[in-house]
Amino acid sequence: MKKKPKTIGRFLTKKYITTSLLLLVLLYLLVFIAQFLSIGTSKITLDLCAEKIVRPDYTKIDTSTLEDVGGWLEILDENNNVVYTKGTVAEKKAHYTQKQLLEMDGLQSVIQRRIYKIGPLTFSLNRKGAPYIATFASFKGLDDREYICIAKLPQGSVLGKLEPTFRNFRSSTLFLIFKDTLLILIPVLLIFIFCLKRYSKSVKEHLIAPNTVLINGLRTIKNGDYSKKIHMNAEYEYVEIEDSFNHMARQLEEAEQQRVLYEKERQLLFANMAHDLRTPITTIHGSAKAVADGLVSEDKLNQTMETIITKTNHMNELVNHLLVFSKLESPDYHLQQQKIDLSELLREVLLEHLDLAEKNQIDMIIDLTDDPLEIFGDPIELRRVFDNLIGNSIQHNSANTTVQIRLYPLNHQVILEIKDNGNPIPKELQEPLFEPFVSGDGSRTTKNGSGLGLAISKKIVEKHGGKISFVELNEHEKMFRVIL
Repeated sequence: MKKKPKTIGRFLTKKYITTSLLLLVLLYLLVFIAQFLSIGTSKITLDLCAEKIVRPDYTKIDTSTLEDVGGWLEILDENNNVVYTKGTVAEKKAHYTQKQLLEMDGLQSVIQRRIYKIGPLTFSLNRKGAPYIATFASFKGLDDREYICIAKLPQGSVLGKLEPTFRNFRSSTLFLIFKDTLLILIPVLLIFIFCLKRYSKSVKEHLIAPNTVLINGLRTIKNGDYSKKIHMNAEYEYVEIEDSFNHMARQLEEAEQQRVLYEKERQLLFANMAHDLRTPITTIHGSAKAVADGLVSEDKLNQTMETIITKTNHMNELVNHLLVFSKLESPDYHLQQQKIDLSELLREVLLEHLDLAEKNQIDMIIDLTDDPLEIFGDPIELRRVFDNLIGNSIQHNSANTTVQIRLYPLNHQVILEIKDNGNPIPKELQEPLFEPFVSGDGSRTTKNGSGLGLAISKKIVEKHGGKISFVELNEHEKMFRVIL
């Protein structure tokens, strides 16, 4: 038989039952002992109390019990004169004052303060006082007059009378005690069962149910479904667990989506790379074979060799960009950051492109501050960003295009804006413009680039904690903005 697993709910219920049963047993014992101790005092009170033995014809009162313990009976008239005595009179009196009557020790008070009995042991707490104990009862005699009955007995005789009462229990007496105790315990037991059910229900609602929700959520996550969110509807501690779980699930879901996206990008990258390498390789192979087979005339030989060199350079650029892109994708790659002046770095890049801009008839408007704009960054990688953006504005625009370049500080950041009125970028290409092998002229790559420049620029800027974006200002103007 398979052993049931240990659960918090079963553990708490077991502890509750064990503790409650111990309390019930203790209560049962206390009730039993209380009943046990009350027997002796109640019986001796019945035997010696004047109220129980008095009758109108006081001459026929049964004083045998009093005489057994050395006591006697006195009858007082309305003037407190002793008119009748019966039994072993140890102290004869003809009259009592009111003060004397009030100072007499009563039987019940003596029992309550002096005698404690547990099993065969009797404990007595003696104090100094009158040698006799008295009980009183008012009654009317046969002559219709008011009388007072006083039953007197020595204090020492009370202990002697109590001892056999405690020792000599009969089975019927024990049965009565047991029955009375059960009458008390049965309602208590019913209340206990009711409380146990309420407790079990509370444990199930506030402990077992939230744990079940959490376990099911973890199983779902384990099976690869990171979209699962849980709602426990429980106390504060579980609310914290719920928030932490849902936060973890969101992070895992985002990580999984990012992983799937990276996998698609990687597959697309390899496919595009294979295509873009195949084209120049085919051209180089065809041209080289034509030259080798003697199919190229002398006047076209130089042109064919230039084609081979151009395609080789394009392949080399593509491979270099792929290496840079892969390096930036690697989590192990770290920027070599240092304090650099972006104004000076941009001036250097612009100087390198002025000849190409003049050759392509591109007008350059440059707005740079004379003050240094310093940030912490990687100068090599940021130079690559500036080179890509400025090179694109020169190479992918028609002649007579105006390119405006502005670098300025704003709110503890440095903003680079490259705006031109050249060839527009189609609407459908503006959103994926920074993805690999996407070019603004509608092809993945062009004869002037690999299609990886903007993708590389985006990764470099993001590694610096910045942002790069494309903005179409109007029908004739567009702008690239870099925030560092």
